[in-house]
Amino acid sequence: MELMAHVIILGLLSFLLIISWIPNSSFFSWHPTLMAVGFLFLYTESILLFHPKFSPISSHKTRVKLHQILQILGYVLAVLGMVCIYSLKESAGKPHVSTWHAFFGVTTMCVGGFQVFVGNMLIYPKMRSLLRITESLGELKKKHAKGGLLTITCAMFTIGLAFYSSWFLKKEFHRIYQNVCLGAVFAIVGILGAQVYQRRLSTT
Repeated sequence: MELMAHVIILGLLSFLLIISWIPNSSFFSWHPTLMAVGFLFLYTESILLFHPKFSPISSHKTRVKLHQILQILGYVLAVLGMVCIYSLKESAGKPHVSTWHAFFGVTTMCVGGFQVFVGNMLIYPKMRSLLRITESLGELKKKHAKGGLLTITCAMFTIGLAFYSSWFLKKEFHRIYQNVCLGAVFAIVGILGAQVYQRRLSTT
């Protein structure tokens, strides 16, 4: 199932990157590119590679570090993607957060930023001490897993809505492209959701 997830993620990522730059490209092209690489690729892969059963990395410490690096890098790229679309909207005098795609995008960034913060808090005990966190590490990890699932669901929903945005519709693809891409998004959410539940939430 994890192999299928990797294939779907890479396939959808490749499609997004191609249509972002071919046949025409502009400064806007960086928005879907950075968002796709940040959330669709790095964020999802950080979750897949963290699972001990399916990751090629046997060391738990190494998996945690890789998970942390990919999450932070993915979020940084997503922030840059947000900066791109914000600057374009500003220069064009267009309103911000005027579509459902934009609304869920902002929601994803907020939840994702908090998730990255909590993840680092789990790794560094001094952060928990400074914030006077009294909950057990096990409970915090379960909450982190739930937050991660919420983040990836919001991110995938945002990507799904992108295929119904004016940017995508202007490309005049056949409707089947929308349906296939949306199906891929749901498949990714389902696979990652099952993995997170099996790894962290099945004992709650």
